[in-house]
Amino acid sequence: MKPRVVVGDHLNEGKVALFYGPLVLAADEALLPTGASGISVVSVANSDLTALGVTPEPAPEQFKSWPGARVFRVNAVARKPTGTIKAGAPMEIRMAPFADAGSSGSSYKVWLPLWRSLVSGNVLLEGSESRSRPGNQDGSINDENPQAIVVTFDGKPAAEDWYEVSLAEPTAIQRVVFTHGRNFPDGGWFDVSGGKPRVQVRLSADGEWQNVGELGDYPATTATSNGGIKGGQKFNLRLTAPMKVIAVRVVGKPSSGSKREQAFSSCGELEAFAN
Repeated sequence: MKPRVVVGDHLNEGKVALFYGPLVLAADEALLPTGASGISVVSVANSDLTALGVTPEPAPEQFKSWPGARVFRVNAVARKPTGTIKAGAPMEIRMAPFADAGSSGSSYKVWLPLWRSLVSGNVLLEGSESRSRPGNQDGSINDENPQAIVVTFDGKPAAEDWYEVSLAEPTAIQRVVFTHGRNFPDGGWFDVSGGKPRVQVRLSADGEWQNVGELGDYPATTATSNGGIKGGQKFNLRLTAPMKVIAVRVVGKPSSGSKREQAFSSCGELEAFAN
């Protein structure tokens, strides 16, 4: 029973998974330290086993599936600001065996991103995300996992939806990438019959939103037709010159699909790059 690290590749490139003997470990939201607002804030500094300091300890009651049950203390890093914790700050987490992960109904994750390790250059990784309506999917738009989608579904119509990431300080960007989430029978895409989804930025925390362009390569969708858009499909806007921004969002009209009495959209990722 010894700890080990598996370094991911392909879709898990830039991430690691931790094991303790045959046990696959998972970061569980219910075991995060005070001040950490969600599982998407967790990353690790590197894949060095000594630095990770994987240490077993008795499990708290909600994870005690048998009298000798254990969780595993791991040295982690805050991937983005959360509560009083700054991005990049060290944080100690507890990981649970995969069989016990989510036992309290909380979110959990096996593959943990490496802090600043990916060469993508996405400056929104450290930002705080929000959207126009909370929806019913427990995903994230800046966790580099386009399969962990969010939606704005609430069973009601809406004239407009938006997905936003805000930064702690102004950062230069020149390209914005929006990743479509998923199609559902009753919507999930933007309806572009009245115009393509718009990209907006804020130059300061109290500044007005400014239109800087649109996702021109978004397909010809309508309220009821997804126009052949695929889940995970990316759409780009390149700015004519770099801009220093503190927030980025994509705004569009949600679709209704087969249920015209409501409308919603979805997003897999919102990214921004300096070149």
